Amino acid sequence: MIPKRWIEVYLRFLLRNRLAVGIAISLMTVFFAYEATKVKIVPQFLDFYPGPSTVRLFGHEYTWRKGHPYITIYNTFRRMFGSANVLTVILEVKQGDIYNPTTLQKLDLITKRLVETKGVVPYQVLSIAHPRMKSISTYGGAIQVREVFFPGVPQTQEDAERVKFAVYSTKGIRGLYVSQDDTAALVNAGFWEEDLDFNALYDRMMELEHDVEDANHTVYITGFPWLYTAIQRYVPEVGEVFLVTVAALAFLLWNYFRTWTGIWVPIFSGLLSSVWALGMGPLLGLNLDPLVLVVPIFLSARALSHSVQSMDRYHEEYHRLGDKHAAIVESYSHLFPPAIASVLADGIGILPVAIAPIPLIQKVAVFSSFWIISIFVSVVTLHPIILSVITPPGAQSERPAAFRWLGRGVLALGGGLFTLAALHITVTLLGPVKLVAMLAIAALLFVFHERIYRGVTAAVIAASAGRRRWAVALLSIVLYVVCPIWGWRLKVGDMTPGAALLFADHPYNVAYARLNDKFLGASQLVVIADTGKDDGMKDVAPLTTMEEFADHMETAPGAGVSVTVIDIVKQLARLFHEGEPKWGFVPDRPKYIAELFYQFTQSGQAGDLDRFLSPDMRYGTVITLFHGYSHDIIMEAIETGKRWAAEHADGDVQFLFAGGLFGVLAAVNSAVEDSYWTTLALVMLAVAACLYLTYGSLVAVAILMIPVVLSQLAAECFMYLWRIDLNVNSLPIAAAGAGVGVDYGIYHFSRMIDAFDEGRGLDEAVDYATATTGKAIIFTATTMVASTIFWWFSHLKFQAEMGFLLALLMVFNTFGGLVIVPAWMKIIRPRFLLRRRAEAAARTPAQLAVG
Repeated sequence: MIPKRWIEVYLRFLLRNRLAVGIAISLMTVFFAYEATKVKIVPQFLDFYPGPSTVRLFGHEYTWRKGHPYITIYNTFRRMFGSANVLTVILEVKQGDIYNPTTLQKLDLITKRLVETKGVVPYQVLSIAHPRMKSISTYGGAIQVREVFFPGVPQTQEDAERVKFAVYSTKGIRGLYVSQDDTAALVNAGFWEEDLDFNALYDRMMELEHDVEDANHTVYITGFPWLYTAIQRYVPEVGEVFLVTVAALAFLLWNYFRTWTGIWVPIFSGLLSSVWALGMGPLLGLNLDPLVLVVPIFLSARALSHSVQSMDRYHEEYHRLGDKHAAIVESYSHLFPPAIASVLADGIGILPVAIAPIPLIQKVAVFSSFWIISIFVSVVTLHPIILSVITPPGAQSERPAAFRWLGRGVLALGGGLFTLAALHITVTLLGPVKLVAMLAIAALLFVFHERIYRGVTAAVIAASAGRRRWAVALLSIVLYVVCPIWGWRLKVGDMTPGAALLFADHPYNVAYARLNDKFLGASQLVVIADTGKDDGMKDVAPLTTMEEFADHMETAPGAGVSVTVIDIVKQLARLFHEGEPKWGFVPDRPKYIAELFYQFTQSGQAGDLDRFLSPDMRYGTVITLFHGYSHDIIMEAIETGKRWAAEHADGDVQFLFAGGLFGVLAAVNSAVEDSYWTTLALVMLAVAACLYLTYGSLVAVAILMIPVVLSQLAAECFMYLWRIDLNVNSLPIAAAGAGVGVDYGIYHFSRMIDAFDEGRGLDEAVDYATATTGKAIIFTATTMVASTIFWWFSHLKFQAEMGFLLALLMVFNTFGGLVIVPAWMKIIRPRFLLRRRAEAAARTPAQLAVG
């Protein structure tokens, strides 16, 4: 542990130079506040994709881990075959079918609007209204390759019937772009990840929906770009949750301290850490993703939690000593070791999350770690200075009465306005019934808070008394055995694109269900066929192998249909023989294949085959559409293709896995799955190392790690039972909860040691620590729960679940720190405490004088 003499020297330095230290912190705060103005709350798609791990030192870049092969394939070919980031607009008629001029004109309008939308991939907009969608037919003995809408947008019913004939006569349209029952048609549009403007896309789609929908037409919008556009609409709700949370924390602080100082000092500490951390975000190149905004509010409450611990101990020492400066030195000399240990355990504990090769997770880990480390400034450094210049609790202020009343008036006015705003937002967020229930709970806390704290504290002390300590130990052992039964079944990946993020009745999820119901599949797996040479796709063997591979992919679980250039080749071959079905196969000679491609390109337009073939005809695509979306379906689909390729592919063609949405998600989920257990192990190891450096005892580490590990096991169990998926968004949040849970045990354990060093017996020291620090721990745990529980009322499902998960983690950790740790402490009766007492008794007065 840090020698007490060092801490006292540091504290006296702060108190002697408080003006200089305050100015330095103020200048840094102004700098970070300026940087914080550059923070943007917007997803960055490329930050979701696993990439290589690199570091730049002395002008040289070093790579210690390559990027995921699927992302490498995707990045290599996305400019050639398009983005996996596809938006889908479905136009459905309520009566009749789509083959009427009005519906087809609306479909043409949707297609043109998407082509003109910012960030769209122009050659990746497809619908039967787009010129790239071709109908292949014969006329007068000649093959004609024309647009489905040829010669133009239908104006009469006769034109509409001609479109229907084109759709029915061309394979690869019905089921893909027109529903099997002819009541819906869709438009697909790919978007470049780096150019997507969510606000512009939202405005564009809402305008389109307004212009197209009528009594007989409904528009559904789905796809990954729209998923995150929908999530972006909930960003303003973050401010509402933050304001309500601050109001709840202010009430809890007033209820606990019953002084204005008890409110503004902890909240100031939390806000200062927030400013420093948010200012670091732009310096790290980090935009805040809307889905991880629950973490910043949670971390802000950590600073508030540490502040409460220090203020509570300061108040206790001031009432004992009656001298402000002596109380600061005495309280913080005891608080610094557990405070530093807690901050280091929290900050370093969350840093191993950065081993996941996903830029978003890496940035969030570094950002969160800095946020926690900033508590050194907001609490450990600045707190003693603030307490040295304000009036101690219960003392008469030396300021003139006019200034005191002015200050109280300003606080009262500001507090009243803030309360009114918070109540208004709370009614909007919770509704009147939940608001009344919350106010009733607040009233009970206000009236009976002392009884509640005394009752809970007495119950906690009683839990480790006598034989009950063995019951607590047995309970912890049982939980260690039972929780993994469900926790180890925790799945990686989402069940459906929006199910993990949005509630089931959200328009996005309704549209996604409609897409799967009406069409042959909603998600694409793209496999690249490489012939190894230019014009390789004009040979017989590669095309035949591709056809067999595509047929096999349709047998994968959840598969709808496979689409390749083979469909065009076979249809052209059939039409060359007067439409006879028996001629619908790949010709057996390269020159015949070349003639078919020549005929298509001469009759069509440049670029009509770009989604199937590369310009040099070396590469081709096999696109398989799937209804399902779970990680199991994704991985089984890819493994199905790989097994077939390993057994049947020859030297004529090589299959490159995997592109499309499935390829990207497989890479992301694999990165999360591969790094999760390593991350947890490193988090636990980092926390344990901090504990050992603090206490120098493996027994102390073991006792304090019992509730930390148990809380993580319980959280995983809860996630499985609550059907919360482990994905790129939830990993940093779950790890954050795991890394910051040891604080309660550290503060409690340190107070036990202090009480033991003062001459109390072990059991008495444990109970005394619970009766003093335990009360503050119960309160800070309440504030941590309050900082996350309001997310439960969010209209964004992911934030609601993550807020509730973090709240449960805090409850688990509080139970562990207050109940499990004392019970094991009394059972194990660690010998290092007896050694400490013996060493202290053997020290000479001179040794005691130097600390």
